Amino acid sequence: MEWEDKIFMKAYKKRIFFFTFILFGIALFFFYLKYVPLVSPFQIILIPILIIIFVLSAVRLKIGILLFVFAFPLINALPYFFSIYEQTPHAPTALVLFLFFFWGWLLNNAINENSAHYDKKILKPIVLFSILVVISALLTSWKYTNFFPVMDNNIYELITNVKGVSAGGAIMSSIFFSLNYLTGFAFLIILTSTGGFDRFYIKKILIILLISTSIALALGFYQHLVNIEFGNTPFRIKQSLINASFKDPLSLGGYLGAFIPFVFALGIAFKGFLRFFSLILFACSFFLILHSGSKSGFISAVISLVLFIITIMIFNFPLKKATRIKTLKLKFITSSILIFAFLFILGFLAFQNRDIIKNSKGYKRINQFVSIYKKGGLTKALGIRWTNRWYLAGRMAQEYPLTGVGMGAFIIELPNYERKYNIRKRPTDSAENYFFHVLSELGIIGLIISLWIFFEIFKLVFRRLKDPEIDDKWKIIQIGIACGIFSIFLQYFVHTYIGSYEIKYTFWLLVGLMIIIGRREKGGEKEIKFSKKYKLIGTLVLLIFTSIHLWNSTHSLSLARRTREFGIKQDFGFYQLEKTADGHEFRWTRGYGGTTIKVEKPVIEIPLLASHPDIQQKPVKVKIYIVKNFFKEKKLLDEIILNRSIWNEYQYHIPEEVGEEIILLFKVNRTWIPLKVHGTPDPRKLGVAVGKIRFRDFQKERLPTI
Repeated sequence: MEWEDKIFMKAYKKRIFFFTFILFGIALFFFYLKYVPLVSPFQIILIPILIIIFVLSAVRLKIGILLFVFAFPLINALPYFFSIYEQTPHAPTALVLFLFFFWGWLLNNAINENSAHYDKKILKPIVLFSILVVISALLTSWKYTNFFPVMDNNIYELITNVKGVSAGGAIMSSIFFSLNYLTGFAFLIILTSTGGFDRFYIKKILIILLISTSIALALGFYQHLVNIEFGNTPFRIKQSLINASFKDPLSLGGYLGAFIPFVFALGIAFKGFLRFFSLILFACSFFLILHSGSKSGFISAVISLVLFIITIMIFNFPLKKATRIKTLKLKFITSSILIFAFLFILGFLAFQNRDIIKNSKGYKRINQFVSIYKKGGLTKALGIRWTNRWYLAGRMAQEYPLTGVGMGAFIIELPNYERKYNIRKRPTDSAENYFFHVLSELGIIGLIISLWIFFEIFKLVFRRLKDPEIDDKWKIIQIGIACGIFSIFLQYFVHTYIGSYEIKYTFWLLVGLMIIIGRREKGGEKEIKFSKKYKLIGTLVLLIFTSIHLWNSTHSLSLARRTREFGIKQDFGFYQLEKTADGHEFRWTRGYGGTTIKVEKPVIEIPLLASHPDIQQKPVKVKIYIVKNFFKEKKLLDEIILNRSIWNEYQYHIPEEVGEEIILLFKVNRTWIPLKVHGTPDPRKLGVAVGKIRFRDFQKERLPTI
């Protein structure tokens, strides 16, 4: 009966994958509509790429992996060719690419019987950290909805901080930051769990990566030598920084910082054209990393390259034949000569024409950092990282030590903490330190599990490098991969790359390659079994984290508490201020609109207008509510039916609210879009227009309407 159980389990897993494929597809559809700019020229290029990677991942997974490895370093600057940077923040293209790749992988597993390989030692902390991220993101997002549907049956664009970020923006932050972690883990699992890998296929991955990077570097040289505006943003153009095909110059520098030791190892390990090609890319990468302006990328590249040489010198290769020893020594001598020759040529060019180096942004930034360091020390040289981002991340962790402020909430809470501690406001997308960022958002619990992941990665590296069964060529490649991993690890001390998905995929690609290069088992593991101890401790940790974070989210971190503590004026669901022909001010609502007002006198006067083209046939219904104590008390003031497109003024006697701050909430039963109805360039969804709200005494005559 054992074979019957196996058949049942395979069929059961396929059904789970198919069910997940359907749910993920529905979620991806709404994600795409919400966060991917629906600009026609952009979509004409993007959609075929997404369809191809989905189909290939579903039908031929290995080819899908090759396509993803080829595309993710190249696709990030695509929105810049269509001026999408001017629009509302949107999903990075590399993330969208991965989501379709992952969707295809789900379908592939629902159709085929795939043998899977897993590295349990790394998988343990990854699974725990992933669940932690999901829990934190769900609770944090729920907080930004003001605990829908418990507090209210609608989700409003409430203001979440003193900078005026809406609930939608805060939820987007939680979603994107979560996906930064989760999609990286998922990529590692896909890469390492796909059965049937051999050295020939791994070599294909390496060659594909070389080709992809060469195209990115070509774009970088074109920007540097011909047209810096090509595939770049106005902000970076003003700074004279190149981004090649990456999200920004820092992402280019971060990628090259890991690529340089890796490609140099390939130059030593490969023969013939591939060796020549790899070494050319090595030299080009060093040149472009200086013009990316990334100090950390350049420094980490140099350190990891030195580490590469030292590792080859001192590492105890378990070689059995004298000929192999001679070969290894020859390769080491060759590599050393090539490195010193490259440095000599670079130094000679710099001496002959110092502008080659001195005019690069990288040189200027490093020189500036050194100058400040000499005058004021390390803390002065670190600047706003030390005085603003790291300091306030530490403050968040100090106030919420176990759970942090929530997934994606660092940049939302940062303006609040800047005001609280009277620190100059500086825009940022992260804490500019991976470990401080994790600590601020997920607390000590998240940081410990994160460090556990890195600990297992470094253990893996040492295990693979000590493996006596790996020949010299692949051993050298492994050392290059290990140095690339170490390079990104170094950069994590001054960057998080929380918005640069291409860097996260690069990191986990290198980790995945380290795993599969040293793999020798032919069959896959039937199932993943974790020990009872792991399950018990993991469950306990997750329960503690969930209960504490839920308490914090409903109390000191809740929108109600933040609104009171920082004096935030809730004003949501309205478009910008406009004026009538005779100078009266008004604002359009969406399907709803809420504004905080202080009731000055017992009578409130509210001017309203609805301009729906079919208003006479289909009257517009408007409900007006008085909201107190941040939705703990909500009272219907009136329900109005509008059947004519004229201004009307409505008066209400509310003496019990005099002297109090309330939220006046408008709910409209339907909206209309001028762009669709009249063809005018106005894509807004309009509800009703609300004029300037006035107050008067009960005894006085009615004020004129607008």
